[in-house]
Amino acid sequence: MFSLKDFVKKGLISAVGKMANYQIILNAASWHEKGVLSEDDLSDIDEAIGAKENV
Repeated sequence: MFSLKDFVKKGLISAVGKMANYQIILNAASWHEKGVLSEDDLSDIDEAIGAKENV
């Protein structure tokens, strides 16, 4: 079954390293405001950004 939440989260995480971090963060915040992503999802995205920065 299709999940918009999983689709958006996967897209944002796959954008890490390909888009500017601020763009990913702003997009994630927008999806959070719409009720699609939770704070846990934002944390996962933030961790992916942090992991890429520490490589």
